[in-house]
Amino acid sequence: MKLAYLDLALDSAGPPAVLLHREGISSTADAVAFATGSGLFSRAAVPTGEYAFYPSGMSIGGTCWYRILPGFEGTDPISLTTAVVEVSDLLADLALDQPVLVGWGQGAVVALAAGLLQGGAVGSVVCVDAQLAHVALLPPAVLARADPPAVLLAATDASAGSDLERQQDLLATHKITSTTWCHEGEGTPEDLEKALADRIGRWLDRA
Repeated sequence: MKLAYLDLALDSAGPPAVLLHREGISSTADAVAFATGSGLFSRAAVPTGEYAFYPSGMSIGGTCWYRILPGFEGTDPISLTTAVVEVSDLLADLALDQPVLVGWGQGAVVALAAGLLQGGAVGSVVCVDAQLAHVALLPPAVLARADPPAVLLAATDASAGSDLERQQDLLATHKITSTTWCHEGEGTPEDLEKALADRIGRWLDRA
C-alpha cells in the first residue's frame, strides 16, 4: 500500500527531507509546521497514510505507525515492518537527492530503519524521542546494513539523556555512528521547536 503524503516546496537552500510524525492526533500538523517553520529544508514530504490498530491487530485509519503489543512491552514486528517498507517505497518513488529523514516517536524508529535500509541513498537520519525498547527490536539485518547514514539521536525531555546514551551504545554495537542531543532548557513548545531546529541545522552543517 502506498503512503499518502504532502509534498511541500520550501524557501530554503537546505537538503530535501521526509518527515515522519509521532503518534497523536495533531502530529501530522506538527510535522508540517516544523518543516515549514524550521528553515532547514528545500523540499519536504510529510506522509499522512499511517494507521492505528485495534488490540486484535486489525488496522484502522489513525495516527500510529505500528502496533504496540499488550502491556506496552514491545512492538508488533509485522506492523513495524509494514511501516518501514512503506516509507522505503516512498523514498524510492520520491527519488530525492540524499534526503534527511526526520522522525518523532514511532516515526523516529521507522525513519531509522528505513534510512539504514536505503544505505547510501539517504543523507542522514534524525530520531527525536525514539524509545530504546522499540529501537532494540529492529531486526539485526536492518541494523547491520552497510554504508549507514549519519544519525542524530535527539530527545525533547531533559530526563532522557541516559536513554539516548543507551540508544547510541546499541547502534555502536552494529558499527553505526551517532550523535546525541537532549534539550536541557524549559519554555514553550515554540522554544523547544526552535532549539531542535537549531541543533539539527548545526548538525547537518557538519554531517
